[in-house]
Amino acid sequence: MSVSDSTLSLSIGNTELRLTSALRSLVRAVAFWTAVLLPFAYVPLLATGLESLPLALTFLALMTVNVCALVVGQSHRRPN
Repeated sequence: MSVSDSTLSLSIGNTELRLTSALRSLVRAVAFWTAVLLPFAYVPLLATGLESLPLALTFLALMTVNVCALVVGQSHRRPN
């Protein structure tokens, strides 16, 4: 392996690390803002009542997504 091959390999590895880090940051940001904004979707459901099964299941699904978003997005903008 020559020096240029080694340098290219390091450059590709460094690029992969930066892309992975950027993707993680993006996922955390989206999850954070989803967790912040999703409760506003509860208001119409709760205002109309949860008497029917589809509305109750929709509310349960929104709550589940919100909890998952809270877990994933909790470290958004937090120093490592």
